[in-house]
Amino acid sequence: MGKVDVCIIAEEIAYGLPALIPFLEIAQLYTYVIKLGGTEEQKKRFLTRLAGGEIGCYALTDEGPGSDPVSMKSTASQKDSEFVINGKKRLITFADMADLFALFAREDSGDKSISCFIVEKDTPGLKFDKHCQLSGLRGHRAYDLKLENLHVPLENRIGSRGDGLRLALQVLNNTRISLAFGYVGLSRAALDAAIKHAKTRVIAGNTISKNQGISFPIAEIATEIDAARLLAYRAAVLSEREANHRKHTSMAKMFAGEVLIKAVTLANRVLGGYGSDMEWTVERYVRDAFAWIAAQGTPEVQKLIISREVIGK
Repeated sequence: MGKVDVCIIAEEIAYGLPALIPFLEIAQLYTYVIKLGGTEEQKKRFLTRLAGGEIGCYALTDEGPGSDPVSMKSTASQKDSEFVINGKKRLITFADMADLFALFAREDSGDKSISCFIVEKDTPGLKFDKHCQLSGLRGHRAYDLKLENLHVPLENRIGSRGDGLRLALQVLNNTRISLAFGYVGLSRAALDAAIKHAKTRVIAGNTISKNQGISFPIAEIATEIDAARLLAYRAAVLSEREANHRKHTSMAKMFAGEVLIKAVTLANRVLGGYGSDMEWTVERYVRDAFAWIAAQGTPEVQKLIISREVIGK
């Protein structure tokens, strides 16, 4: 299945229930690590298990640095035929369901010393710290992890020493595309809810859709949703062609994320008092959007990437 096909699916899933999107996202995150950096033996050993129904997860984010993986504190020290990993990981999606973990840690104190390791569930030293309770995406589960003298075989390192950061950024450059389509899907759902209400809500003898204070913002958001989708399609097509799409991916994710916040805010305002009524879907859209916007890099991180690509470092 091509990248464009995956993105179309992501948009439709997000339109119906965005909390399901992390299943698609995490499957891609973990798989891309092995696809891009693994040996043929590692691909056979791990990817066939995923194809057989096992679940992987992606443990990149450290407790402190967040979107700055270069500053991660988790460490991996080589001892004889294995690595010993210590540290903490934050907001690791579906860690409780995972059979395999793509886990990142620093092998020494250098900036380019981060490596990626495949860790089996139930490995001694891999501990759940807490279940992170998010206001939105309630079907999504994330956990903080403690890594205490976690022993990992040498053959479970993906790529060479220090390849981890490069791999992590390559992976995110691909998965952020379908994430942008997820934002588009939820934006569509919020817009449709606003339109439906505007066409049926009668004030002073007219539906509120006839009020330009309602209809013009709806027109603007509808236009921006289409623009976001086209930006994301461009990144997806470039990805399929194996062309450089780092700038285009960050543009798509940043813009689609901004449109998402606008769309759910508009829906909330159009519905008035019903916008925060828990019997209506719009209050969930608002919670989902704000819980989701920082996934795989905040809008500000995307702007940093874009500026470096446009202006230069």
